[in-house]
Amino acid sequence: MKHFKKENAYPNEAFIQEAIENYFRAEGYAIEESRYTDLVVVKPNDRWVIEAKGMTSQTTVDFNTCLGQLIKSMTTPDAKYAIAVPNEIKYRNQSMKIPDYFRTINNLYILVIDKNAQIQVIHPSDRIEDHWVTI
Repeated sequence: MKHFKKENAYPNEAFIQEAIENYFRAEGYAIEESRYTDLVVVKPNDRWVIEAKGMTSQTTVDFNTCLGQLIKSMTTPDAKYAIAVPNEIKYRNQSMKIPDYFRTINNLYILVIDKNAQIQVIHPSDRIEDHWVTI
């Protein structure tokens, strides 16, 4: 069990982590143990590697850390890679700074979690501003 500094409430990382775990379990994925990544889920012919972040006072730094951690985990072109973040304007603004071509060539998804633990999946070829609906 991962230890979190803040309580399991939106928009904290513990909430984001639990939401994505529940989402992928409901979709039939098995959770794979990982020492270096927040979440790895698998089912036949499909593997996701995911880094999660919650709201903090240093959104830019934490967002960049999240991306760096995920990039270090990009070991195969066969996986889907994702960052999972709360549906907050600061994370939307940070996400929009990732070049579209980078998301496309690296198969990078953005999972946007709202206060009801509902997940919006932004695909690598999607324009973020067309698909991110802020609360």
